[in-house]
Amino acid sequence: MSSKSFEKRKVWMSVGTALLATSVTAASANGQEAFDSVSASASMMSVSAAALNEGEGGEGEGGEGEGSAKADLRTDNAAYLARLGLIRGHLWVGIKLYQEGHLAMAKTHMKHPKDELYAGLEPVFEARGVSGFAKELSALADAVNNEQGDEAVNSAYSALLKAIDRSENLASKSAKEALISISQMIRTAADEYAIGVKKGAIVNVHEYQDAYGFTEIAIERLDRLTAEQQKQAAEDIERTKQLLLELRTLWPKVNPEGSVEGDAASLYGTAARIELMALN
Repeated sequence: MSSKSFEKRKVWMSVGTALLATSVTAASANGQEAFDSVSASASMMSVSAAALNEGEGGEGEGGEGEGSAKADLRTDNAAYLARLGLIRGHLWVGIKLYQEGHLAMAKTHMKHPKDELYAGLEPVFEARGVSGFAKELSALADAVNNEQGDEAVNSAYSALLKAIDRSENLASKSAKEALISISQMIRTAADEYAIGVKKGAIVNVHEYQDAYGFTEIAIERLDRLTAEQQKQAAEDIERTKQLLLELRTLWPKVNPEGSVEGDAASLYGTAARIELMALN
């Protein structure tokens, strides 16, 4: 087990235990709403135990993302959406860094078809009857890494987003699948944030930035749901958006200086609550 995987699992269990304990205390005093918090915490604890027994499927183990080493992306729509969401998240934060003039950092977030997140997706795309976006991914990586200028970067990014849209085909998925994918993305964001931020100190800015990108793409995914999907789970979608927007305080800047007031527990708790809403 890598030190990164061990650290993630340790955080999972400690955060889950703390949330469950505090939620049980609150429930005895505050009734049904607090009971929902207990249920969410219990859900997170069960996922934590599963992570210990099955592995997390992080980078280098089949790709970044919750359970990605186990899920069959050819048939599991939620896991498929989550994987593409993580790719989108890396690219989103890379472009934001680029736009703010942090070129060296931007380059580290540019994904290439040979990178672990895209590797292995070709048979998935084939099974799903979509073309993928390897060419567009390479074009953006080249535009940023070779410093081809703003026009080339913006054009490549726009073309790539359209190509991802075609492969993702979000409109064909259910609201439940979209919400589960968001829960998975936020759990991955929590893993990254837990590694990137220790007691308010930025110890790994790349992981901190990854978590930022994953969360912003989760918000953006809600905004792209169709009217029909909105009807399927209107209240849950609205509540999910509220929960995600509250997380934005964890990232005062994409490249912060000094300490931040944030903790991965907020992300873990939000992921569990979204999952619970989707499953119910």
